[in-house]
Amino acid sequence: MGDATEPRFRSGLVFGLVAYLWWGMVPLYFTALKDAGVPAWEILAQRITWSLPVLVGLTALAGGWADVFRVIRIRKLVLTLLASSLFLAVNWLLYIYATVTGRVIEASLGYYMMPLVNAALATTFLGERLRPLHYPALALVAVGVCIPFVAAGTFTWLAVVLPVSFGIYGVIRKQAPVESMTGLTVETLLMLPPSLAYLVYLWLAGANHFGSDLGVSGLIMFSGIVTVVPLLTFTLSIRRLPLIAVSFIQFLSPTVQMVIAVTLLGETLTPDRIAAFVCIWVAVLVFVGDAVWQARAIQRRGKMKAAGSTHPPVRLIGTR
Repeated sequence: MGDATEPRFRSGLVFGLVAYLWWGMVPLYFTALKDAGVPAWEILAQRITWSLPVLVGLTALAGGWADVFRVIRIRKLVLTLLASSLFLAVNWLLYIYATVTGRVIEASLGYYMMPLVNAALATTFLGERLRPLHYPALALVAVGVCIPFVAAGTFTWLAVVLPVSFGIYGVIRKQAPVESMTGLTVETLLMLPPSLAYLVYLWLAGANHFGSDLGVSGLIMFSGIVTVVPLLTFTLSIRRLPLIAVSFIQFLSPTVQMVIAVTLLGETLTPDRIAAFVCIWVAVLVFVGDAVWQARAIQRRGKMKAAGSTHPPVRLIGTR
């Protein structure tokens, strides 16, 4: 890995860690809104609406309005971001629904499927290649995800649609030549009209929770921060890292979600789910071990190149 790419990789790694750790703790916030009586559809509309002021302020501080106006004038980019915003809205709504209906463990199992989804999308649409050890690791993830389905005797659609919708969002955003904050701002602007229309409908029906109580209103307004911080750091990460590399980091989010669901939200970790997590974490160890080996190999090649060596390294007997 050359000098120019190492800082970019490191910054992408940091952004990815912030995004996935933050997302892992989000169920606590949605649970607080549920306890305040706010339904899933309103939570979605409120988080879109209150994300815009945060993005407007950040864009102004960064001097990015010229880029926003540039993107808005390009029809192809607007259509691309409209597509990404639709998949993002679907993902948001389903995750909110999973939280308010007590299905956080099911959602966490779904997000453990992200390596499968990212691998399929990266190889199909982005031309990335899987390494040999990725195949058995992904097979273990697939087995782990299937165990709860077989035990329950039903197909858990939520655990499938959640990673697929977010995986497609990631692919679209990775291919769009738009800066992270600019893209998020335009996406939010595109999602704003239906969100405001729904909130106006709730207000006319006397069912809008914003303004009914100072504490609840403050909690709703905080949805802008809750939404923008992980999304911004995610898009910063995904534009700096290979999509398959992002798969390694994403295991943080469902793990934190699962721990919170069991320890704080009163959900049960059944034997089939334990078996699923065992399979998945073995796969994680394979992924991480292969990534460490690859990073060290790249570092060795970089040192050889810097030293001006033209000879291959001496191989020891029994090594590969």
